[in-house]
Amino acid sequence: MNHVSQVRDDARIARPLGWLVALVFAGAAFAAVYAFFILSPVGQQIDENALLGAHRYLEQQDIAREPAMVFLGKLPQISALLGSVALLVSAVVHRSVAAPLITLAGMGGAVLCTQILKHVILDRPDMGISAATINSFPSGHTTLATASMVAIFCMVTPRWRPLIACLGGVYAALAGAATLVLGWHRPADIVGAFLIVLWFSLVTGWILTLAVPRWNRWRTLRFWGAARGWRAAMHVPGLLALAASIVLFAVLPPVETGENYRLLLGFLGGGVLMIGGAALTLFGLMNEIFMYQSRERGRK
Repeated sequence: MNHVSQVRDDARIARPLGWLVALVFAGAAFAAVYAFFILSPVGQQIDENALLGAHRYLEQQDIAREPAMVFLGKLPQISALLGSVALLVSAVVHRSVAAPLITLAGMGGAVLCTQILKHVILDRPDMGISAATINSFPSGHTTLATASMVAIFCMVTPRWRPLIACLGGVYAALAGAATLVLGWHRPADIVGAFLIVLWFSLVTGWILTLAVPRWNRWRTLRFWGAARGWRAAMHVPGLLALAASIVLFAVLPPVETGENYRLLLGFLGGGVLMIGGAALTLFGLMNEIFMYQSRERGRK
C-alpha cells in the first residue's frame, strides 16, 4: 500500500458525519439549557432556588463549607497538574507532540470560549427573580476541571478510555457539586460548562483521528479498562440522577418558596442530582462517540 492510499485509509476512521451530528447535538443541548434556565422565568426560578438552597444549607450546616472550600480552592492547580501530566506522558510515550498540542488547543479553546460567552456574548435578563443579575453562565471553574479530565481522556488509547471517562465524570460531578454547594454558581452554569467542554472534546477527537489515527483506532477491546461495567457506571446512575432531578423540579413549587428551608433543600438536592447526572451522562456519551468513531470496520 502506497503512502497516499494509507493516508486515505486512515482518514476513513474520522467519519465526518458522525462528528458533525454529535457537534450539532452538543450545541443544541447548550442552547436548550440556556433558553430554559436563563431566558425563561420558570427556569430562572428553579436555578435560583437551588442556589438559595445552597446558601441556606451552609448557614445551617457550616461543617460542609470547609471541605468544599479546600477542594475548590485547589481545583485549578489540581486540574492543571492532571492535564499537564497527561500531555507530557503522551508526548513521551507516543514520541510526538502533535496529539498533546491538538488537545491543549482544544481544551484551551473550551476555557476561552466559556469566558467569551459569559462576559461578552450571553446575557442574563433581569426578571425580578435574583438580586444578582450579572451573567454567570457557564461556569469557568467547572470548565477548567472538566477540560483537564477530557485532556487525559484524549491522550490515552481507546482501551483505557471507558475507565478514564468514568473517573473523569466523577471528578467533574464532584467539582460541579462543590461549586453549587458553596454558592458560587447555579446548576445551569455548571451543566453549561459540561456542554462547552463536550463540544470542544468532539472537535479535538475529530482532529486527533485525522492527525494521529494509528493509536486512535481499534477493532476489538478485551481489556479491563474498556470493560462494559465502566460504561454502565456512567449511563445508569447518570440517567437515573437526571430523571430524579426532573421529577424533583416538576414536583416542587417553582415560585414563591420564600424562606421555606425544606423546599430550598429540595431544589438544592435537585441541582446536585442534575449536575452529577449530567457529568456522568455526558462523559458516557463522549466515550460512546469516540469509541464508535474510532472503531475499525470492514478492514483486514
